[in-house]
Amino acid sequence: MNDSSLELLLGILIACLLMSAFFSASETGMMSLNRYRLKHLRKNHRGARIATRLLERPDRLLGLILIGNNLVNILASAIATVIALRVWGDAGIAIATGAMTILVLIVGEVTPKTLAALHPERIAFPAAYVLNALMYVFYPLVWCINHITNGLLKVLGINPDKRP
Repeated sequence: MNDSSLELLLGILIACLLMSAFFSASETGMMSLNRYRLKHLRKNHRGARIATRLLERPDRLLGLILIGNNLVNILASAIATVIALRVWGDAGIAIATGAMTILVLIVGEVTPKTLAALHPERIAFPAAYVLNALMYVFYPLVWCINHITNGLLKVLGINPDKRP
């Protein structure tokens, strides 16, 4: 593998980690929004209106976010493994596993979720635009995953349609 393809893989890996951070921050930001405040903000803020609409079906919203986050995290791990194998040989598998565990936890999970918990509106409202667009693209997959999940919940005796 030449240097340019290694650089390309590294660039894709970084993009995947940034997308993971986006999905993680979006999840916490959207779920941390104050519903009472959101009701008032949606009158004058388009991002708040979109967030409100997305939150009407939290199962779909969470399904979308989890699909996106899993896709980019798995892709990032696969790319990191390819890079590590090229650079360190067979030891690269262990190195990639350790490095990606740390990177995903810090860059893709804890830091963005903490930021979003501290500033839910600043994260959720801009993210709502992107999530709304992604919902259209991934809706068939989101619907399928949610349909299977809701069926499993029913088998376990839980009514997925009952909202608090």
